[in-house]
Amino acid sequence: MSFRHKVIAGAVLANALALAALGALAADFRVGQKDQVFTPDTVTLSVGQSLNFVNDDDWDHNVYSESSGNAFDIGLQAPGAETSVAFDTPGQVLVLCRIHPKMKLEITVSE
Repeated sequence: MSFRHKVIAGAVLANALALAALGALAADFRVGQKDQVFTPDTVTLSVGQSLNFVNDDDWDHNVYSESSGNAFDIGLQAPGAETSVAFDTPGQVLVLCRIHPKMKLEITVSE
């Protein structure tokens, strides 16, 4: 392999590694719902990151938040369903389930 080809191969590898690292940073976080509990029950995100709410239970959930700047309602979520929600405003977010009032998740969204 010539020097020029080695330089090009090195640049291609460096770009691939950089893209993989960016993908890992942009990856969504997972919050499970099982036995009427969010797991984990506290999460810290940066503005623009998403949470994947996954229903690991045998019954429906209705995950929502009325927190200013990050209000959402994913509606009725069947067992096995996964729904992604992006958080674009810094602050504290309280997430609840309309069906199971004891379920609580606290999210800190930082800049």
